[in-house]
Formats: sequence, structure tokens, C-alpha cells
Amino acid sequence: MKRYFAILVLSVSSLSVSPVFAEQTAEKPKEEPEKITRLAKIDPKAKAPKGVNKRLMSDDISFGYTQENPILVGSKDEYGGPRAQRAYFDLLLDSKGKKVSYQRLASGGVGPDGNLIDIYEVTVSDGTRVTLWISMYFPKNKPEKQKAPVGFYKMRGS
Repeated sequence: MKRYFAILVLSVSSLSVSPVFAEQTAEKPKEEPEKITRLAKIDPKAKAPKGVNKRLMSDDISFGYTQENPILVGSKDEYGGPRAQRAYFDLLLDSKGKKVSYQRLASGGVGPDGNLIDIYEVTVSDGTRVTLWISMYFPKNKPEKQKAPVGFYKMRGS
């Protein structure tokens, strides 16, 4: 029993932080905030490509581009959230009026409202890729009625 106690005391005493370790931690440089790639804002007065709905264009440069201001969609169906996200992206058009391609990258943690959000990579017709944040927990927010982030259009008829 004494031997066990001695090992336990030794183990606990070896867990103390040495001054060298503390100095290394304190000197660690801060990481630079990740640069956000956004598409250029579309002039609302410019002639829109055929088939777009100009009324569903956001003028908020953070909308969809940040974790703090995700796109909010949903479905009344119990398991319809992922389908609502795909429906939203299927209606998204680039500045030339062309369909975008998209893929889900990961879960992005928790949004400002406490719901989980997803991260998607969206590719426009010229090959530019942007990251958009979207939440699927808003059953009253039909995908076809939600605005497009800056640099995008929504398909007409939506």
C-alpha cells in the first residue's frame, strides 16, 4: 500500500507545470484570423441575367459568409433539414446566372441561436470557390424564399 501511495504522489507531483513550459505557452504567437473570400457585390441596378429573382439578393456582406450570420432554412418535415439545404443551393445562381456546384465540408459547430450549422463549399462558373454557412433548423424558412448572399442570385420562380 505504501508503494502504491508513493507512486501516486510521484505521479501527481510530476504533473506540475514547469516554468519553461509556461514560458513557451505564453510566447506562442496568436493565429491570424482566417481571411473570408467573398464574391463581388452585384449592382442591383445592373441588368440581371435571364431567370433570376433580383428581390432575393442580400446586401449584407456577412450573410452566409460567416458563422455568426448563417443562411437559415428548414422544412416542416421532421427529417427535411438536409433536403432544405440542398434545395437552397440548387436555386443559387452566380453573377452570370449560371448554376453553382456545392459540397458539404463539415459541421461548423453552433450558430448564434444555439443550433448546429453546416459549412458548404460553393463553386461558381469561373471556378471561384467560397465557403458558405447554413443552418437547417428553421422550419418556417422555406429555401425558395431565403435571400442569396452577396455575389449570388436566386433562380426566378423561387
